[in-house]
Amino acid sequence: MSRGLARALGLADVVAAVRPWRRRLVTLATVWLVGLLGAQVLGLSPSVPIFFVVLASLFSLTWFVVDHTAANHLTVWPLVDGHLGAGSRGNDFRVTSLATRLEGANARSEGREALVRDLHLQLSQIIRERLFAKHGLVIEEEPRWSEGVMPPALWDFIVSLPPPDLYRPAQLDGILQRIESW
Repeated sequence: MSRGLARALGLADVVAAVRPWRRRLVTLATVWLVGLLGAQVLGLSPSVPIFFVVLASLFSLTWFVVDHTAANHLTVWPLVDGHLGAGSRGNDFRVTSLATRLEGANARSEGREALVRDLHLQLSQIIRERLFAKHGLVIEEEPRWSEGVMPPALWDFIVSLPPPDLYRPAQLDGILQRIESW
């Protein structure tokens, strides 16, 4: 059969899809044939299709368990906003998720302490990620170097307690502008 005809029939796609399973299918067929021959030698006459279905089921279950209990690859998400986040303010999902809470904190006094704590935590995390993205530094590992390359206002923001009025637009706008301009 020529390659063009194989492509037209889609056999190349089937062969490529089955390639990782080739060893498993050969193992299944070998065990099936050896089982049938062993049964014949012992004088048994098993039902060939039922024996195959039972073996295929057992092998499928075994492969499922092996595939799903194997060590999974660690998924690493980039710490940098990248080219998509370089545009305008608010592209970071963490910032946009706090927007409704900020509106509520200005209108009502309830939940302000938790909001200030969460804001400080999220903004500190963004500053840490930018520090790592720009300079490859982690504050806990290299505090002196980190302090040296960060703007003093951002360093003070990270190492100090959050200001109680961080939720107010004037206070928040100042820290956001410092983060964005760095």
